[in-house]
Amino acid sequence: MSETTHDGTVAVSPPVPPDEGLTAAQLAAKYGLTVSGARPSLVEYVRQLWGRRHFIVAFSQAK
Repeated sequence: MSETTHDGTVAVSPPVPPDEGLTAAQLAAKYGLTVSGARPSLVEYVRQLWGRRHFIVAFSQAK
């Protein structure tokens, strides 16, 4: 941002970062961050397990 001062010079103020004043929790929510070590719910775990069933079977039968 810039604005003209009373003597005709241009004063430039640094732009305010859009994330200034937000807490860590607010920043995480804004950018969709989650706890990296968080465990999924039981339903989500079963869904992931079902999606990987072909790999699990192949891995268990590999020599």
